[in-house]
Amino acid sequence: MKVIEGKVNNTKGLTSRLSAQIVAEANQFKSSITIKVFDEEADLKSIMNVMALVVPSSTPFVINIEGEDEDKAYENFQKFLKELDLL
Repeated sequence: MKVIEGKVNNTKGLTSRLSAQIVAEANQFKSSITIKVFDEEADLKSIMNVMALVVPSSTPFVINIEGEDEDKAYENFQKFLKELDLL
């Protein structure tokens, strides 16, 4: 299992646009990808699960990646999250 820790730096928190971008990225991989914020966890492949989290600005999060293509997913997510200024 691979783990990525980040922080929502957007002043509006994890917006619907950011959520949609992250979900689209997660859906490119076969691995199970989840996000944990506070004590809640959501499947990153489901926009409804991610939107239900309601993540405010400056909130830390953890992404867990587990599965057959976890190495590739980890590398891509690291790069992708840096582009979104979430790392």
